Amino acid sequence: MENNLEGMSDRGKKTVCLISGGIDSPVAAAMMGRKMKVIPLHFVLHPYYCEETFSLSIRALKRLERVVPFDEMVLFPWGTVLQKIFNDLEERDEREYSCVLCRRSMFLAGAMISKKIGADSMTTGEALGQKASQTLQNLRTTSYGVKVPIHRPLMGMDKQEIIKKSKEMGLYMSTHAGCCSATPDKPRTRTDPDKVEKLFKDLELIEFIEKQTELAEVVETTDKEFYEIFYNYLKKIVSESK
Repeated sequence: MENNLEGMSDRGKKTVCLISGGIDSPVAAAMMGRKMKVIPLHFVLHPYYCEETFSLSIRALKRLERVVPFDEMVLFPWGTVLQKIFNDLEERDEREYSCVLCRRSMFLAGAMISKKIGADSMTTGEALGQKASQTLQNLRTTSYGVKVPIHRPLMGMDKQEIIKKSKEMGLYMSTHAGCCSATPDKPRTRTDPDKVEKLFKDLELIEFIEKQTELAEVVETTDKEFYEIFYNYLKKIVSESK
């Protein structure tokens, strides 16, 4: 007997999509938007990203909204989390773990946000081997302990395939975000989940992330300019950091 899966979807479900100003994450969100309601989650890296990244993130979200309409998004003040990771690892002379700890922290924060807003899963733009945090070993480490499903629709694609898909969807930007001043010179490409779990406990990262999650804001995007949303939010967190 043939199973007919035609038309099956999780249209009533919600997925939190981690969105940067890069090429990959908007494509992944658009692909999942065919089946689920997408809620973009943007980690605001201030003061660890440049002004260009800030403006490109806005443009990426604007293009995504034209392809997969959404009426709310989440902005998370990530600079304080990144600063803690950066400083604490510097003291331990283990800065090579920065990217993996940051990525796993984002997943744990995303899971907390998902639970808070009633989402059923997360979506990322990860593709195997494209970055230090996206080797097979590090994907295992960064996903460790995350209690919601993580969709990775681009996992088996190479960069040229993703760029082609981005152009076909009307998402592609020739200039895209990618600067993070906290990136170490030689990030770990292979990590052990137990070692990273111990770092998490030693640095008390989970408790810190839980507190920061309370500061994340769900923003309605209907009839609002993305630039205004981002500018007002950035202005707020800069003021609070003084």
